[in-house]
Amino acid sequence: MRIVLVEPRPAGHNVYDLALLPRLGLPLMGRLLTQAGHDVIIYGEVLAPIDLGECLSADLVGISSTTATQPSAYHLADVLGASGVPVVLGGPHVSFRTEEALAHAPYVVRGEGHATMLELVSHLENGRPLEGIRGLAFRGKNGEPVSNPARPATSQAEFAQLPPPDLSLIAGHERMPTKPIMTQWGCPFDCEFCSVTAVFGRHVRYRSAAQVVSELASLDAERVFFYDDNFVVNKGRTRELLNAMVNKGVTLPWFAQVRADVVLRSLSRPEVDQEFLSLMRASGATMVMIGFEAISDEGLAAIGKRLNVATAKMAVRALHDNGIAVHGMFVAGLDTDDATTAPATADFARRLGIDTFQLMAETPLPGTRLWDRLSAEGRILSDDWSLFDGHQVVMRPARMSPLDLQLGVLEAMKRFYSWPRIARSGLAGALSHLPDLLAASRPALIGRLPTLAKLARAKRWTEIAPLLRATLPDKVRARATAALWLPALRFYARRQLSTWKETERARAHLELLASLR
Repeated sequence: MRIVLVEPRPAGHNVYDLALLPRLGLPLMGRLLTQAGHDVIIYGEVLAPIDLGECLSADLVGISSTTATQPSAYHLADVLGASGVPVVLGGPHVSFRTEEALAHAPYVVRGEGHATMLELVSHLENGRPLEGIRGLAFRGKNGEPVSNPARPATSQAEFAQLPPPDLSLIAGHERMPTKPIMTQWGCPFDCEFCSVTAVFGRHVRYRSAAQVVSELASLDAERVFFYDDNFVVNKGRTRELLNAMVNKGVTLPWFAQVRADVVLRSLSRPEVDQEFLSLMRASGATMVMIGFEAISDEGLAAIGKRLNVATAKMAVRALHDNGIAVHGMFVAGLDTDDATTAPATADFARRLGIDTFQLMAETPLPGTRLWDRLSAEGRILSDDWSLFDGHQVVMRPARMSPLDLQLGVLEAMKRFYSWPRIARSGLAGALSHLPDLLAASRPALIGRLPTLAKLARAKRWTEIAPLLRATLPDKVRARATAALWLPALRFYARRQLSTWKETERARAHLELLASLR
């Protein structure tokens, strides 16, 4: 069969626009389908536009989406369905809103979808009935929704047998300087707002160190992002992987999501695990993303985070001592929060010396305990799924108005990413590497300066980085990256914030929130 797999991009402007990183479900599915003899191409809209002609000529189109990208997925499914192209929808949102999804497509894959998708394609190809495919929902003969029993979660043995995702199937894959890789599924924790455990469960399945290192060695990448929701679930297993990376010389700069307590020897021995942090750095750790979420122990307890503020502070200091940057992720709008919390969160992040800062409005997603609770309390404000991206307030907070929360998040982001702070970090970075940069870059840059100045005046920022990459020698690029990556990220965040506020979509949402009582 000719199969096209699609991942739509989020609507509007958000902090992820710079991250040219598709999710890995479709590349994994693509690998399995090609191994089964099918012809597959993948469109991740963050990397390349969706080719509608390719979709219209396909035997089957699979669309994977999150809650925020669901309207785009439904629109494409409607267009293709009107032309007679069969569509299967998958992803976390439709796993919990199955009947809604069946109004737009004849097939819906729920939960961990790779095995269900393979079985569905085989049955469609051979004309076999669909009733026996676990994890599948479909329209019956009279259009009625049919939901087969859930498919059991992938076992450890099954997970270990999965091949690596095939990124080369993605149109525009060559645009990814940072490549994603997954080492495990599932998370043993159960935060109220997180949909990970709802889809992948709390039982963690993992790949061996040898498998991961082999995949790392095969990636043509400048950097690697470990996609695991919690990279260090089992410190012993992670230590084995990091040692294998060092021993095999596979030490690309890497990023990962970890918990703040990764810096501790254990919960029963709450001192800094210097040996482990040194190993992280030796294996290539450059930045870690930590979900601090709240700045009070009360708030952390309310969402089931199983963390405290003292550990958060210790984590930032210990990681910085080992040359590892910290991206701090926080949530505003918890039931313990009021209108002062969001700006206070930005101040907290600045005091800790967190390098980059992300503050999202608490967002209830279908399938989470937060969704169930707020839905029962009548506190969800919208059914426009495109707003459920963490940037827009879509629920009524307990101790402030929705507008107060939205404006508080914007003010906090501005406070952290202030222009003076960006300028100071840029100046400090440039001065620390100035002699090397000037000596190495002068010949290459002189001829490009007029073009760079023109692009800057026109605010065509996205064109500057590719031009510099094409102009500067590798060593100079490495020095420039070391000097300027932090102010560049801060500048990008501030620009995205300004752009978001100027959009008609954002203004309309602010007006809606202002009208609520």
